[in-house]
Amino acid sequence: SVIFGLTNKTASPSIKLLVEDPIVVNPGQTVSLVCITTGGEPPPILTWVSSNDSLPQRSVVKGGTLTLPAITSDEAGVYSCVASNNVGNPAKKSTTIVVRALKKGRFWITPDPYHNDDNIQIGREVKISCQVEATPPEELTFSWLKNGRALRSSERMVITQTDPDISPGTTNLDIIDLKFTDFGTYTCVAALKGGGIPEISIDVNISSTTGEPHTPLCQRHNKHHISQLYN
Repeated sequence: SVIFGLTNKTASPSIKLLVEDPIVVNPGQTVSLVCITTGGEPPPILTWVSSNDSLPQRSVVKGGTLTLPAITSDEAGVYSCVASNNVGNPAKKSTTIVVRALKKGRFWITPDPYHNDDNIQIGREVKISCQVEATPPEELTFSWLKNGRALRSSERMVITQTDPDISPGTTNLDIIDLKFTDFGTYTCVAALKGGGIPEISIDVNISSTTGEPHTPLCQRHNKHHISQLYN
């Protein structure tokens, strides 16, 4: 004899991601995203989708696991696991992958000796500003050097980091009451706390020709070097 058991029990799908959100990684790392079903009858089918329209060509999907080998900045974005079993609405869980990056370092001087008539002079205040694009921005750190030696903020040399909502990725070095002893090469160094990304260093030369009053302290022979960095 054969006994058949019939049931009309169905349930919409439910899932869980076994990853953090967001996931912050260095370029070149392999990232694995794991999605598991926690409910659904009949058993749901799992698929992965990306905010980048399609999954990276090198990605591998096995069951509920999505593997992204040697990830790049172009592959950063939102990745979603979708479960469907034709009962109710599909279940969807998402996580954001952030790939660390530093790029587009630039600086400017206030007052600007090359774009304004206002010269930099002894006894005046000079501000050197340094800006980079950082991902993620909250990991960005700055340090300043003078002639290769670390600078610390003081009453006459004030180091500040601009409000990220106003001018993201920007630090300023204010030199109060400029003196001859302040001439030299100032270096702004940008880094990410998470590490694994090369630092960005930007050099700014401030100098003067002795005996020429009202001469811009950033000499003309430095202009080519500074313009390269500025652009």
